[in-house]
Parts: sequence; structure tokens; C-alpha cells
Amino acid sequence: MIMKNRLVAVACRRKALLEKIDAQRAEMADISLLLQKPLAVADAGLKAVRYMRSHPALVAGCIAALLAWRRKGISGLMQEVRHFWYLLPSVVSLAIRSPSCERDHTESGTKKH
Repeated sequence: MIMKNRLVAVACRRKALLEKIDAQRAEMADISLLLQKPLAVADAGLKAVRYMRSHPALVAGCIAALLAWRRKGISGLMQEVRHFWYLLPSVVSLAIRSPSCERDHTESGTKKH
């Protein structure tokens, strides 16, 4: 008889615990619905920070473009871009013909003629 009473007590305790678990699970579902949007915004912010840390030149270029745009307006910025594209081929050819590039090729075993 004592064993049967213990089993009944354990079964009642188990039932109460399962009801408590269900209530806690429902409460957690409600809380997660409330936090879903703020956590998504935080996640997007972390992704943006990681992207900026992995592409610092792109970030610096965007900041420089924004500062130039603020100072000169869009037409002034377009003029600067046009000057850059006009000078780019000569800068590239100078970089290719520089002595440091020739030294790099001779050190690797191939000589540029």
C-alpha cells in the first residue's frame, strides 16, 4: 500500500511538472515573438559591422565619396570621378613600368624585357 501511495504521489508530481513545463514553454514563445524583430535588427547590424571590417578600403572610399559629395555636390563629385578615370591609365602604366615592379619580376626568376 505504501508503494502504491508513492507511485500516485510521483505521478501527481510528474503531472504538475509537465503542466509547469508547458506554461513555461508558452511564456518563452511569447517572449521570443516580442524579441524577434529587435534581434533581427541586431543581427543585421552585426553583419554590417563584419562586412565593414572585412572591406576597409570600400568603407573608406564610401566615406570619402560622401564627404566630397557634401562639399561639392553631385556635379562636383562627378567631375572628380571623370578626372580620376582620365588619369587612371597613365597611373597604371607608370606603376607597371616602375623599377620596383621590374625588381619583383627579376627576383622571382622571370625577367621582363
